Amino acid sequence: MSNRSPKEDGLRLRKSVSSWLLAPSGLNCLSLPNVPKGLSNPRPDVIGISHSGGYLAGDSELIAVQVRTSPSRFISTLGDAYACSVFAGRVYCAFYLGEANFSEEQIEAALHLRVGLIRVDSDFSCHRTLPAPSLQPIERFRLRLIDELGLATCQLCAIVFPSPLERENEGSLFWNEIWAEHFGRLRNESVYDRRALCPDCLRNLEKIAAERDG
Repeated sequence: MSNRSPKEDGLRLRKSVSSWLLAPSGLNCLSLPNVPKGLSNPRPDVIGISHSGGYLAGDSELIAVQVRTSPSRFISTLGDAYACSVFAGRVYCAFYLGEANFSEEQIEAALHLRVGLIRVDSDFSCHRTLPAPSLQPIERFRLRLIDELGLATCQLCAIVFPSPLERENEGSLFWNEIWAEHFGRLRNESVYDRRALCPDCLRNLEKIAAERDG
């Protein structure tokens, strides 16, 4: 691959894949949150946040990518990627192939497991060989990962944004005490059933309230 160490090659490869995920010519992701080292399995190498709702909805999609310097453990890597479907809406594997291409057998296996394929060439340019289909993640796993990434989901428009716990003056958090007490989750007057509003929705609600009061 190069005269650099495997670790240096891996870092360069991950950087190239990350840049492609953010690029309009790639997947045009809104952001790439840092993946915590302590994240439990499955643990992707890169996670992208993509806006999937268009003009009429604010849905955000998690995209998980496994990045490998070679296809030597191709099927196992596909399995690792597919495991991320418990929380991700789309999953990809990115392999450094140099001047080679994916074989028909490899593409067939990826299609079977519903995993997208990204080929990284000798210039470290990324090419999407196989688009990843939309999956159905388990919502509680998805929300748990979003929280672990320091993000939150807006209760009104469903976009994913930086958690107000992490950043001041960006959106708002509120706690559902009645809901928590109903389900026996109120302990020593402490409530953990928190919900979030993004800055846009918070501003819109404040505007609506001011107009009604006026």
